[in-house]
Amino acid sequence: MNTYKKYCPNVFVAQCDKEYKKGDFINIETKYGKEVENEIHNFLGKTKDGFFLYSITRVDGVNSQKRAKNKAEKLNGYAANAENRSDKYYKASQEGKDFLVLGEPIKIGHHSERRHRKLIERNWDRIGKSVAESDKAKEYERRAEYWEERASKIDLSMPDCLEYFEFELDKANKNHQYLLDNPDKRPHSMSLQYSNKNVKDLQDKVATAIRLWGSDEDIQQLANEKRDEAEKASKKTGKAKDRIEKHHGFFAFNNDQFTEGYNNLKENGLIQEWEKVIHIKAGLYIPKNQLESYLNSKL
Repeated sequence: MNTYKKYCPNVFVAQCDKEYKKGDFINIETKYGKEVENEIHNFLGKTKDGFFLYSITRVDGVNSQKRAKNKAEKLNGYAANAENRSDKYYKASQEGKDFLVLGEPIKIGHHSERRHRKLIERNWDRIGKSVAESDKAKEYERRAEYWEERASKIDLSMPDCLEYFEFELDKANKNHQYLLDNPDKRPHSMSLQYSNKNVKDLQDKVATAIRLWGSDEDIQQLANEKRDEAEKASKKTGKAKDRIEKHHGFFAFNNDQFTEGYNNLKENGLIQEWEKVIHIKAGLYIPKNQLESYLNSKL
């Protein structure tokens, strides 16, 4: 059975009990029991329970922008209906207007007393409902404005986002370099820190977009870059490097790198065919037979 699983903000992927290839079409059941046809894109890995994860797009073309547009239209419709009800209640509250504007007091004990009181109560109730419906209309309009803005927003759930975030990252890098080179142009004391954070956030988004929608070559390049960075970081201190080498650790960020590292251990007689390696953190794998020694060792 195929189901949706949240992968990151705004992105739902397919969680499948069997393997598929890029370009395959599958039906995925929503939490409401409805089946939706989707196209498979990239393989994202396996869950602890053994399910396969794939990035997908709906065949009917519905995406986050389309959903936001539909929601905005629906809320605008609700706002218009609430405004119409408010107008009807207001018009109804004008009952007996010509009489009430005279300011005639209620005549206690007179045969008109009950009718006079009921007229005021009805109009008071109607004007209250008119105000309540008007407030509803304003709230619907406020929510509709939010979804209208989302209707033009590009997020990670769209295949086109890769090109968009790469463009934004290039722009952010240029802005950060400008602030570095021109301290006097920084709007405030934290400008450089905010700029650096923006660059890192966009780097993360580009990396995620590549995993979701990039080509096989882009994904392999990303994995190689991450492995190089991890190995470089481990070599900053000799103790950390020696600790990893002593316990036969290796870095891997995709299946090919994992297979390469695992086969190297087997070829060098460091593990047997049946032995496992354990993921420690940040792409670092340690043979299970070395795990206790690695965890007890100190940097």
